Amino acid sequence: MRQLPADFFRTPYAFYRQLRAEGPVHQIRLRTGVRAWLVVDYDAAKEVLRHPDIRKDPHSATGAQARHAAAGNSGVTAANQRLSHHLLNADPPHHSRLRKLVTPVFAPARMEALAPRVTAIADELLDRIDQAAGPVDLVEEFAFPLPITVICELLGVPVEDRAQFRDWSAAVVDTPMSTPAGMRSATDAIVDYFDRSVAARRKHGLGDDLISQLLTATDDGDRLSHDELISMAFLILIAGHETTVNLIGNTVLTLLADPPRYRALHHDPSAVAPLVEEMLRYDGPVNVATLRYTAAPITLGGTDIPTGELVLVALASANRDERHFADPAAFDPDRPSNHIAFGHGIHYCLGAGLARMEARIALTRLVRRFPELRLAVDEGDLRWRESILLRGLLDLPVHPAGAPVDSTGAPARR
Repeated sequence: MRQLPADFFRTPYAFYRQLRAEGPVHQIRLRTGVRAWLVVDYDAAKEVLRHPDIRKDPHSATGAQARHAAAGNSGVTAANQRLSHHLLNADPPHHSRLRKLVTPVFAPARMEALAPRVTAIADELLDRIDQAAGPVDLVEEFAFPLPITVICELLGVPVEDRAQFRDWSAAVVDTPMSTPAGMRSATDAIVDYFDRSVAARRKHGLGDDLISQLLTATDDGDRLSHDELISMAFLILIAGHETTVNLIGNTVLTLLADPPRYRALHHDPSAVAPLVEEMLRYDGPVNVATLRYTAAPITLGGTDIPTGELVLVALASANRDERHFADPAAFDPDRPSNHIAFGHGIHYCLGAGLARMEARIALTRLVRRFPELRLAVDEGDLRWRESILLRGLLDLPVHPAGAPVDSTGAPARR
């Protein structure tokens, strides 16, 4: 059974390349004791993501048994179950019902209508950065507050609560790596928070926010139950900002490693959209997809997997599979886009359009305001989140104004 190497969170791609050379599926044990089958091959990943005998519902007998058997010392089974009734934990036909009720909230036209407000928030944050007297942490000051502010406004929850949202997110977003105590404490607090939010709307009247819309969402008389509603609000809050935080941070870091490419965007903002799309493949915000389990014995990539086993799909590895991407370790925005960074099949991310739009606006406004942005530390000193599910930086210290550059476009040595 494989273990993650010590430097996995900083640089997972060498480990994934080695695993792909040995086969598409591997048994793995995380430091929390979680045991699972890790899928690293593009074709096998897509097969898992649409396989009818690989499920997500933790409430079924097989799902509960699989999680308990493989949980180790993690928080996999410790979450408040009232938050477990959302799309990412549902299988057909229940998933189809939930998605039908929730999809209108994420209609593409509605998401694109947010663009002016996203732009305004980005500019407000960049104004603050412009006033800084020295290096700033771009994650803390830009990549995090932009999407969390958007999500808070969408949900109709106070933006001033975003600090506790960040703490909760850190505790619950990565169940295989979390602690039982941290998971239970955070999910209990989230349940209490959204119980109160829903009660306030029932008492004082609905608004035009997403929680109000989920309260009134209907399909031939069918509505979300209370726990389905707070579960969806929880999912929107967490998933709605985590992906974008990492996508912005990872993209800026990749560009700052190639200053001429970064500065070229200042004069050609049309290049931002394909660049973001390639970034999703090259060093995307999601490392491994959320938990699945086998509901029947399956054979995957020539490997037999029994019933009741956890399965983890390494999206980051699949998106660098040499059999599907020419020179996959190269960052090439001109390549065709066929990545699976947002998943595949029925669980394809509902918020993908919002994440793309926020990243596109964030990068365009950042380069427009700070064309000479540069790292304030050596790249090797940057800290990465120790998350099996997410791929993102803990911080990104930068000099906003930049420094004189030499003829190659690199910062001049002083």
